[in-house]
Amino acid sequence: MTHKLSLETKLIVLFICSALLLIIPCIYIIIDLQLDLLEASTLLLFFLLPGYWLFSRSYNYITDILERIGLQLDSIGNEEFNSWHLAGFQGGRIDALRSDFQRLSNKLNTKRFEYMHNESFLFEFIKELELPILVLDHHQQIYSSNNNFNLLVKSSTHDLLGKKVSSLGISLVDNKWQQTPESQLPKRFQIAQHILKRSGRNYQLLVLFSIEQQLRDNEKQVWQRLIRVLNHEVRNSLTPIYSMTQSLQEMKLAGPLKPEQQQLEKNILEVIEKRSLQLLDFVENYSVFNKLAPAKIAKTTSTALNLRLQALFPTLAITEHPDIHFEADIGQLEQALINIIKNAIEASVANVDNVDNSSITAVVMNWHQDKQNTTIQIIDSGLGIANPDNLFVPFYSTKEKGTGIGLILSREFIRNQGGDLTLENNKVSQGAIAEIILVGRR
Repeated sequence: MTHKLSLETKLIVLFICSALLLIIPCIYIIIDLQLDLLEASTLLLFFLLPGYWLFSRSYNYITDILERIGLQLDSIGNEEFNSWHLAGFQGGRIDALRSDFQRLSNKLNTKRFEYMHNESFLFEFIKELELPILVLDHHQQIYSSNNNFNLLVKSSTHDLLGKKVSSLGISLVDNKWQQTPESQLPKRFQIAQHILKRSGRNYQLLVLFSIEQQLRDNEKQVWQRLIRVLNHEVRNSLTPIYSMTQSLQEMKLAGPLKPEQQQLEKNILEVIEKRSLQLLDFVENYSVFNKLAPAKIAKTTSTALNLRLQALFPTLAITEHPDIHFEADIGQLEQALINIIKNAIEASVANVDNVDNSSITAVVMNWHQDKQNTTIQIIDSGLGIANPDNLFVPFYSTKEKGTGIGLILSREFIRNQGGDLTLENNKVSQGAIAEIILVGRR
């Protein structure tokens, strides 16, 4: 237990032990010489008072040295490397201690200059980066900003210093920095956060990555895919038209048409007319996207919707459930469901050989509602999705007479009322699952 005592306690114990060593001989002398009380007291005081004075002086010296060492450490901690609080002691262990403190001070001073140099280099490097960068202090106030951020907000670092970063429309949401709808930044950015320690405090380094280029690249890919499909559809219609008109012109130049040639001419003109109408229909389908009306949200029930769908699709199996009340654009939701159910039935029929459509009951419709959303699932037993990458590409279709417009238009109907439509392969059995999620407004 002795090793756990404080220094002061150990000194007092040593003094008591030393005093006992003096008191024992004094008691022996008193008993042997049979001294009276005055003489005995005088003898004890003669030996003990000088010892107490020596112990008190030694105790004060030691504690004073310890306090000076503490002050010296505080000075080093406050980066005061030229002060020396033990100047009253020369030579010996104190002088060696001074040399140790001096070496420590020099080492810390060197490290301090290195840190200051690195920090200065870091801030200068940040200023030269092309990415907009902000440095925030521990109060989420702007501590520094680089030139590109200043150009972005059309302000200077001096004007930004000390401002709350929230005033620029940047806030911390779930430990991630994000732009708010009131953001003063002219572009959309993804914000990366890094911790920078300085003077014992955590500073935050915010690096802004523009997502505009990424959005433009995605948009470019969409347009490329769309143009590829448009090119395919238009070329499919115009190529035979061009070929047939060439044949018709050659017959006309050869002279009067024979009866069989006149019939051929009539057939060619009919084909040209049909292909032209198909091309016009294709363009009309494309224009549908620009005519989508705003959603008219109204209250409805699953039972009412099920009755209408069951009348349209007698083979549709609807899972029994309690009546669900929800809000949606009834017309757009019903149209989306008709498109999806029709596709599901066609997929299921295509997977069954020599079976009449009326006997197919392999399409199931499920309802589910939680505290926030209403979910509708359409499950088919077809072959599944062969090419999910082109699933929602406009005008792309794997069906022989498909326009490639129904599925993406159905998704637009659902998104138009704040919901979403997904389509993926069934992970449990063969087929696909279309899922509509409607956001609750209760």
